[in-house]
Amino acid sequence: MESILKADIFFFISSISVVIITLVLLVAGFYFIKIIRNFYKISNILKDYTENANKELRDMGDHVRNSSLFTFLFGREKKKSEQDKRSKKSI
Repeated sequence: MESILKADIFFFISSISVVIITLVLLVAGFYFIKIIRNFYKISNILKDYTENANKELRDMGDHVRNSSLFTFLFGREKKKSEQDKRSKKSI
């Protein structure tokens, strides 16, 4: 009789612990999903900012290359066909 009582107490305690562990895992999973969603949103925002910065830097570079001061100091850009002709002559 005493062993049946001990077995009942063991199963009662183990079932309570399984329920508590399951609840803790569900709450942790919920917060983990929220964190992953936040990282996804942040990465999309950063991607948009880097694309915009890339476009602005390219536009700024084109503007600087086309400015009269840059052309006066460094000369005009050579076209690829002129560079190819010169490289073929030296070979």
